Amino acid sequence: MAVSGLAACSTPAAPTPSPIAAASAPATRVAEVDCPAVGTAPLPDLAEGMVPADAVSAYLDSGGAPTALAAALFDRSWETPTSTVVWTDVDGDGELDFAAGLVGAPDAEGFDHEGSVHLWRCHDGAYLRTEIAPARPGFGPPAIRQARDLTADGVPEVLVAYPRCGAHTCFAQFAVLQWDGSGMVDRFQGASDDMPSPELAVHAESPGSPAAIEVTATGIGSVGAGPYRIWSRTWSWEGGARAFAPGEPAIEAPRFRIHAIHDADDAYRRGDLATALALYQRAIDEDGLLDWPSAGDGREELAAYAAFRRVLTFLTADEAVNAQAELDRWPVEAGASTGAYAELARRLIAAYAASGLEDACAAASAFASDNLEGVVAPLDFGYANRTYTAEDLCPLAGIH
Repeated sequence: MAVSGLAACSTPAAPTPSPIAAASAPATRVAEVDCPAVGTAPLPDLAEGMVPADAVSAYLDSGGAPTALAAALFDRSWETPTSTVVWTDVDGDGELDFAAGLVGAPDAEGFDHEGSVHLWRCHDGAYLRTEIAPARPGFGPPAIRQARDLTADGVPEVLVAYPRCGAHTCFAQFAVLQWDGSGMVDRFQGASDDMPSPELAVHAESPGSPAAIEVTATGIGSVGAGPYRIWSRTWSWEGGARAFAPGEPAIEAPRFRIHAIHDADDAYRRGDLATALALYQRAIDEDGLLDWPSAGDGREELAAYAAFRRVLTFLTADEAVNAQAELDRWPVEAGASTGAYAELARRLIAAYAASGLEDACAAASAFASDNLEGVVAPLDFGYANRTYTAEDLCPLAGIH
């Protein structure tokens, strides 16, 4: 099964009140709360020097019901943006505990700039308050994403997101907080805050197996970034290390034509010439690939580049006849937007016939340097994509 949610990054409009999230601890572990009697005490207003966490402590100590706090905290805007509250047994002692991501003290203008996640652990008839996810420099207030048994040990963990936002795009560093017998310890290894606009999903093969935490980078909110290629990374539980360790990035299949070009260039670089030829042809022919920023934009130029790279790939395979046949298929009426690539291909074939591929690529790179607007500029698709130089048009590295 999978549980999904958007990571807390930006500061969106206030969320709807969230229900108290019950974690997946077995029912046999849950007992009646042996803490101050559950009553109807009101949540107090902030007095001089108090912060929301102080008010929650006073509320619980006076017998207030944790189940009533979700709506009350939302109504007062005391929750950190997009956070939820959880009421579950985080330490496995059979009594329900309460956790919430709360804002800090407001400044002189009434705005709060910091916050943290607090845990009120029910122990020996009282709620013991601990700041389990304090503020981190460079990040916004942490928010609870969910609480569930992620490690299959019968006790829930608390999954927290630390947001970090720029002018256009937000990121999040995640933490998985687990009770270790004396406190909550972060079991999440590695960085997740390199993934723009992250979406979070938690997968478990069965109720009794550890979960996998998948984070997907969905895009950069700036036109200058160009088309974005979605990718994901999955953190898996390693029992010996007692940590969620990151796996290798998984990149989506190309949706945009430029990304098919990138895959073809990568195949050529590693010497997989058959795959490179097929991918270049796909970039030329496939109508289903997306252009940027609108349908048809840049398609002729990318097709011309792909055709030139097919010429290069055939020459790399010592198939000069096929390289010439590729050039002969070039439209006679090639315009200014594609003619530079045709000339590049002609010069490459001529230099190859005279002195071999290495000298041919040197000649091609020299031509590209003199014609950057015609053969390099069309490959610029924003800062989220790779940057080409004149030397990149005719590489030899990695070809065997």
